[in-house]
Amino acid sequence: MKKALRFLAEIFGFEKLSKYERDYLHDANIRSCSYMGFIVVLIEIWMLVRQTYSKIIPKYQAGGDLRTLFIQYTSKYWLFLLIGLGLMLFCLFYQREARLSKGRFFALLLTGTACMLYTSVLNLESFTKTSETITPAMAAIMNTMLVSVYVFLFVIGAVIDAYVLIKYLKNRNIVLLEHLVIVAFTLVCLAFGIFVSYSDFWGGKEIICFLTMVIYVGGLLIYRPYITLLILGTSFWGFYHILLTYQGGLSFRKQEIVISGVTRLITSGDTVNYITFFISLATICFAIYHGRLKEARKSKELEKNAKQDQLTGLYNYSYFSERAAAAIRNLTGNYGENVLLFMDVHNFKAFNDQRGFEAGDRFLVAFGGYIADSFGDSLYGRQGDDHFVVLTKTEGLRKKLEELNSLVHDYDEEILMGINCGAYHMSGNNEDPRMAVDRARYAAHLISNRFQTVYIEYDKTMSEAYHKRLYIINNIDNAVKNGWIVPFYQPTVWSDTKEVCSCEALARWMDPVYGQLFPNEFIPVLEEYRLIHKLDRAIFEFACRDLREAMDAGKPVVPISLNFSRLDFELMDAVMELDELAAKYRIDREMIHVEVTESALTDNASKLNHEINRLKELGYSLWLDDFGSGYSSLNVLKDYQFDVIKIDMRFLSNLENSEKAKTLLDCIIQLANRIDMLTLTEGVETGEQADYLRRIGCDRLQGYLFSKPVPKEVLYERVDSGELVMSDRR
Repeated sequence: MKKALRFLAEIFGFEKLSKYERDYLHDANIRSCSYMGFIVVLIEIWMLVRQTYSKIIPKYQAGGDLRTLFIQYTSKYWLFLLIGLGLMLFCLFYQREARLSKGRFFALLLTGTACMLYTSVLNLESFTKTSETITPAMAAIMNTMLVSVYVFLFVIGAVIDAYVLIKYLKNRNIVLLEHLVIVAFTLVCLAFGIFVSYSDFWGGKEIICFLTMVIYVGGLLIYRPYITLLILGTSFWGFYHILLTYQGGLSFRKQEIVISGVTRLITSGDTVNYITFFISLATICFAIYHGRLKEARKSKELEKNAKQDQLTGLYNYSYFSERAAAAIRNLTGNYGENVLLFMDVHNFKAFNDQRGFEAGDRFLVAFGGYIADSFGDSLYGRQGDDHFVVLTKTEGLRKKLEELNSLVHDYDEEILMGINCGAYHMSGNNEDPRMAVDRARYAAHLISNRFQTVYIEYDKTMSEAYHKRLYIINNIDNAVKNGWIVPFYQPTVWSDTKEVCSCEALARWMDPVYGQLFPNEFIPVLEEYRLIHKLDRAIFEFACRDLREAMDAGKPVVPISLNFSRLDFELMDAVMELDELAAKYRIDREMIHVEVTESALTDNASKLNHEINRLKELGYSLWLDDFGSGYSSLNVLKDYQFDVIKIDMRFLSNLENSEKAKTLLDCIIQLANRIDMLTLTEGVETGEQADYLRRIGCDRLQGYLFSKPVPKEVLYERVDSGELVMSDRR
């Protein structure tokens, strides 16, 4: 029974609709009204032209009074032209959340005012008068309908004026007034249909106008089914009742009425057709309503997916940015009181690793809930991963962040977590929210490993560094194209002879704006934004080109070592790029050494192993760079076929006073010798360090003791002067 009642409630539209569904149906009616208004305007213009040429001009030429003729034959058409024009403009200029432009405001205001003014010139000559062919009952009905239309025209004009004034001056959307316009137009259409069809019926014609108007109302303006049923039922029943009997004086079932030689009566067949038409139209209206409702729900789901982060239910970053841009444009007063926050979570990666990704997702959902609770009156969303953004006021901000940090801290008793928040204060209402997020994120990045610091604000010092960072990101292509990226070469020497056995190609950025940029300024930025492959490929080609030029010039050459980033293997086919460059410049593969940092091998190990094996198979020498710089694993030595271990320079820090450092260096070098790998130690600055490394068996040395990274011209100047000697040993 409950299911049956629920089914009937859905069919007749008694179910409760969400705001989105109501707005969707309302907006659909607004669109329908714009079409209807346009059609009415076209019809009335056509009727005005037709009446002018067929009635007014001939009768005026026959001596008639122009004013009287104008009122008699065109006043009703001007009436409906204004109604259609007002409705059409209102619907075309309808905007739910935006303020009306001045042009639209004045167009609607003038139209609404014209509608009201037209009703003030209501002339008795436009009314239907009793005559030999027009009974008092007929005249009364038609005049009642005409007065109703005038009233509805005044209502439409008044509502349009009220709506645009409120909308323009206060930027408020008054849905009640929108409904009043639509309802008034609905009643105008029905009154017009009854007015014309009643006149046509007494004149021996069909009731086509009434049927057309109810199709307009029923088929284009879709209300709840029970409301549609009420409107159509009342209209059909009322018009039928008017045709059958009015003031108890007429009944077509009881007598025949002859007017102008035409007998009018309603037969039982006409009655059946009339009722059938009503049922068919009502069924069509029900079908359109449920079709629109289905579309609304489907659209709602699509819009929800477009706006909502699928995991946390907060706004996704794209929609947050859109809403934030609108909110920022509306800011007034002290802009600095409005702040955009970027938040992520200290140690979240460790939580994911230890608890698993499902637990990590549950935490992110909980964290999103904490943000929603703390900043419920603000705008917030998820950028991705554990990154969240908030646009809020500075009042009470510190306390909210402290409470939020406590919730995150207490989430897991064993894994230490906390929030890391960067803030950017608005400086005007033309700020780009994405740029503001980048600045807040930049600030947050500066405290990413400081658990004791929850909050940091973007300041002028950061601004300078940030703008340099943006400059690097935006100009990497220009730097490569215009030759701002150049290779410097740092020699590596044999530990026993001190002859140069290879040179490492290192990138330098000679910028026209900032001057020389050093690797620690641009390489981390390019890696973070996944642009490092552009730099590395340029260095690969420069090194191959320089090597070919030196060989063609008959200069002594040694192999060049090239640094490969982990991202090079993701963002390009690094092996193919290198091999094509070697072929292009006719460089033997044994003259190119490939350096891969140890830390790169911890991510996506299977892919990197495959790529490194490709390099090995092609004949390139492989070097393990920065061994011992961080988390070192002997599995790297076991699983990968490297030719040289490059020992990190930090092992040489305070070497003279650290027996432990000496012991570790000795062990690493002996281990490398046992597994047939050569060793190279970087960062050698003193003769004592060089002598010690030679004694314990280190094969190659690199450091400022021998040379800093220098341009190729300086390198060969030192070779020519005898300061550096190129080795023939490979």
